[in-house]
Amino acid sequence: MIKKKKLDILLLKPGNQKVLYGDLSKNSLTAIEPPLWAGLIATFLRKRGYSVDIIDAEAENLDPFSVVEEIEVRDPLLTGIIVSGTNPSASTMNMTGTRALLEEISRRNLGIRTIVAGLNPSALPERTLKDEKTDFVCEGEGFYTFAGLIDALREDYERKDFNIKGLWYRKGDKIIANERACLIKDLDAELPHVSWDLLPMDKYRAHNWHCFQEPGQKREPYGVIYTSLGCPFSCHFCCINAIFGKPGIRYRSPEKVVEEIGILVTKYGVKNIKIIDEMFVLNKEHVSGICDLIIEKGYDLNIWAYARVNTVNRELLTKLRDAGFKWLAYGIESGNNNVLKSVTKGDYDRKNQRDNKAYTGYRHKRYRKLYLWSSRGRFSVYGRYPESGYRIKLRICKYLLCYSLSRQRPLHSSFG
Repeated sequence: MIKKKKLDILLLKPGNQKVLYGDLSKNSLTAIEPPLWAGLIATFLRKRGYSVDIIDAEAENLDPFSVVEEIEVRDPLLTGIIVSGTNPSASTMNMTGTRALLEEISRRNLGIRTIVAGLNPSALPERTLKDEKTDFVCEGEGFYTFAGLIDALREDYERKDFNIKGLWYRKGDKIIANERACLIKDLDAELPHVSWDLLPMDKYRAHNWHCFQEPGQKREPYGVIYTSLGCPFSCHFCCINAIFGKPGIRYRSPEKVVEEIGILVTKYGVKNIKIIDEMFVLNKEHVSGICDLIIEKGYDLNIWAYARVNTVNRELLTKLRDAGFKWLAYGIESGNNNVLKSVTKGDYDRKNQRDNKAYTGYRHKRYRKLYLWSSRGRFSVYGRYPESGYRIKLRICKYLLCYSLSRQRPLHSSFG
């Protein structure tokens, strides 16, 4: 049966801060981040002629009842809930808001077809389909899967069989799993930028710490961009590649990255930017190319990104700072090389670690400071080794604190 609808797909970012954090959710120190993955899916689909809209329930402070009211008004063929987090490999906390939305949709019995996508559903597609009141689950990036599902529902809204790559669904009492869809190869052509025009750009703000270095600096507006997709590593504790299916990394060109930064700066007045890449400072040629173009454009930016202590050097750190990178998040994980090896994080030269962490915070008349903080929170990978716990954590913190004090506090370190 062909069913006429006003909109092909409505993408939702669930809002669940109140449920997760209680009264702490009222704290204005936290960030409100644009839903990059929803914005990329929107761009991919719009380029192919599909009609798309986005509701960011978190930014708009909408409860599930209000969101469902909006769904009714916009009357989409398909409603997609994108489960993403502020860290590329962290999205599970947003399943709380996803469940609340799906239960409200189910309670109202409106006949709305729903699909859940993102990292958590990709890691646990069968469980997501069993536990949540959704019609479909997307395993993988979702771009080709969403397009195929819209085409199928346009043709027959009541159909029961879906031979669509990346799609999981129920057929009676059975759960049907199709093979994964292929990954997008040409990021510049297929995903040139986020559909910023579909997002409430005036609602987004940076973390309070992101603006520490300039007292009084406005935290709004706030932008999030990507320069690559994927991660070439296979750390045992990380689930980032669940959405991509395998280790690997694909890059946008520096020109396209800086073109999108230009849109954020000139059209939306953005200064504070997060680069969401799981591993931004990896390919030195790629990073240098982006920095050179930003410097050439003369943009006044406050950027933070993820890095590894063994992929930076003095020359690159200096260029990053000159381009407006004020913060780097190092995935230190542990101070014990045995632990790092046991989780396939790799082997680090300790002197190299210390030198690069120290230089990141070095204040000099020529080299302005970068700020350092450790991702993965509290050096949470300990293992079974005698020196892999609090003693090593305290030793690293003591080192960073002593260095900070000796250099008139050029270094801000966060371990939580």
